[in-house]
Amino acid sequence: MNFPMDNPFFQFLYWIMNTPGIGGIVVVVEATLIVIAVSLSLRWINKGADAPEKEQFAYPTSALHHYKPKRRGFGGL
Repeated sequence: MNFPMDNPFFQFLYWIMNTPGIGGIVVVVEATLIVIAVSLSLRWINKGADAPEKEQFAYPTSALHHYKPKRRGFGGL
């Protein structure tokens, strides 16, 4: 049941990760990339929360309970 280790690619990855110097470098690079990805994701969420544009609805605003249409001339629509 050790089928991944039958593949030479996985054998190579196992050898790289278990080499003290190279494996440590790989772990540091992976951790750095994860921290950068999480930081950029949180920055993107924060930037979206502070968006300067007004709220827009994907559905007709008349479906909102608190919506009151503005009166325009010639019949009010």
